[in-house]
Amino acid sequence: MTLSAPFSGLKAAESRLARAVAAYVPALGLNRQSVEAGARSLGISEGERDLIAPHGAADIAAILWRDHDEILLHPETTESLAGMKIREKIGYLLNLRLDEAAKDEKLARRLMGYFALPPHAALNHRLLWQTADIIWRLAGDTALDENHYSKRIIVSGIITTAMMTRLSRGRKAQLEQIDRNIEQVMQFEKFKAKLPVKPEGLVLNLAKALGRLRFGQPASVT
Repeated sequence: MTLSAPFSGLKAAESRLARAVAAYVPALGLNRQSVEAGARSLGISEGERDLIAPHGAADIAAILWRDHDEILLHPETTESLAGMKIREKIGYLLNLRLDEAAKDEKLARRLMGYFALPPHAALNHRLLWQTADIIWRLAGDTALDENHYSKRIIVSGIITTAMMTRLSRGRKAQLEQIDRNIEQVMQFEKFKAKLPVKPEGLVLNLAKALGRLRFGQPASVT
């Protein structure tokens, strides 16, 4: 395969290279070898390859992940959410995103394996957070308090475990697990709402107390 037309912008170049590399990932894994093979299949030079993906396999992994996020941003997705309750929106968006990633299960397995390695944990966490943020915003959540963070942490965890379930037990098991997870989250939120002191408030107060022990009481402003 040769490059038949010039790349139109960096984003298009990234996506095209990532798709080319993805063809080699099931057999070779996501590594320098598959990145080089994908670049050669497009007929691009080493310099062009390194310009598009300066961090090699890590950049390709991130591009492939974000390509899967694109399904969430389609206008049709927003239209499908109309009339749904928030828990229904979260479930719909989670399943939509996971179905997109699982279209090529061999590739999905390799990506999960890549992100499971300790050196790639920070990248995985950033990408999970971005996906979770997209899902909550589409569901209508605009809160910027402590719940902003806890909600995204929860959905990040659901994405990871549900994908593992999908790859090991199939789509039906994925659907059932997401339903269970969301139900557990809703029950916890109801329980938390009845507490006189919120768990997030306890953590914040503890952080303030530790800060005072470390740095002393702040001077009063007159």
